[in-house]
Amino acid sequence: MNSPYMGKFRVTQEFKGQAHDGLDLVGLDSKVIHSTVNGTVHFAGWENPSNHSQGFGLYVCIRSMGGNYYYFGHLSEIRVKAGNTVKITDVIGVEGNTGYSTGSHCHYCARPRFSCGNAYNISEISGIPNAIGTYDDGYRIF
Repeated sequence: MNSPYMGKFRVTQEFKGQAHDGLDLVGLDSKVIHSTVNGTVHFAGWENPSNHSQGFGLYVCIRSMGGNYYYFGHLSEIRVKAGNTVKITDVIGVEGNTGYSTGSHCHYCARPRFSCGNAYNISEISGIPNAIGTYDDGYRIF
């Protein structure tokens, strides 16, 4: 399982295709968000700089070595910049409640390009169950 957390987290909303194009995750051991792919930070900032209550709010998008785009939305803090090279487990931000959000979480999704629509089933890619519940990805920082 490859989650943006290291340790325990909760799935609070499932992947439902276009109706909800990712998983909503809440960190239990930590709120720190880690890259789940090796790649380059394509975007890091506000989805709409003039209206912080829209969309993903403060988010990071990473273009993987395979060419897909991985999104980490609703962050309270970003710790990378566009153009940075990241690897799996690098810290990229902190879970938050920005944008169109009903509570602190990370919206985690993947798309074939840097645009809305055609999201991949992130549950199948990451191994995170597409079911409400508490999980442990097994990663630990020593």
